[in-house]
Amino acid sequence: MRQKLVLFLAMCLLLSGCAREEHSDAPPEGQYTVYFAAAQGNAEGSALGYEFRTLPAGKGALEGLVRLLLSGPESAELTSPFPRETSLRSWREEDGVAFIDLSEAYGGLSGIDLTLADSCVVLTLCQLDSIEAVSLTVEGAARPFRAQILRPEDLLLDNGGKGPETVEAELWFFSGEGLERENRTLKLAVGDDPVIAAVQTLMKGPETSGLSDACPQGSQLLELKRNGTSVSVDLNGTWAEGEQDVRKLYAIVNTISGMVPGAEVRFLVEGQPLEKYGGLSLAEPLREKLSLEGSE
Repeated sequence: MRQKLVLFLAMCLLLSGCAREEHSDAPPEGQYTVYFAAAQGNAEGSALGYEFRTLPAGKGALEGLVRLLLSGPESAELTSPFPRETSLRSWREEDGVAFIDLSEAYGGLSGIDLTLADSCVVLTLCQLDSIEAVSLTVEGAARPFRAQILRPEDLLLDNGGKGPETVEAELWFFSGEGLERENRTLKLAVGDDPVIAAVQTLMKGPETSGLSDACPQGSQLLELKRNGTSVSVDLNGTWAEGEQDVRKLYAIVNTISGMVPGAEVRFLVEGQPLEKYGGLSLAEPLREKLSLEGSE
């Protein structure tokens, strides 16, 4: 086992921001590092801690580590961040990603509690040589406002543990033959990605009379990746159904550009690059196009 992620995620909850520091303790032979929430009043004031555990008999490393997480810690200095009723529904590994589906109870977590639970899962599983990231779903469904695929570097709190915050977004919907923006205030919990939140809110439809859906009902954002201004958006097959109206593309591009100025957006459908849509070549990424604003 390679200890590529022997990290101690010290996310301070006393409004002092957050930090990540390495721990140098390698687990004894045959054991693994398993992360849990730190019990209140711990001396270091950090949010997470870890202990070394042996896999349950007859279980592979991926399944075994998840079951150890859900069984809770043995140390009195740690506490489980998972609801008692949480169970493992399915697991698999593909191309360096561990796909973990948990029961409905996990979906009840929010804010800092959800961030801590996600962090424990990701840090624990990503110590495995073959695992670089984790995809967490609940009852087979993606979680609102959360990145579907989480890597260790995604885990630190963006707002220093201050709790829910709001962000202003410009969502773009169909209006006549063009597009029209709708200003919305999005409420985010700790760990929520505002760009993902904006696109997912767009898919739920407009609130303003006279505007209509820019995405077919049932559309889902499978994954959104950002690297500077480069953004890739992976959508489900439902989004691509029906008329190939290029406004569907630009509704998403313009919405993202309001959150990521200068965004260059590439599209995928069910993981496959979208090369052409509605007669428009997608060989190059799309940028914001305000000329579609209003009826043409």
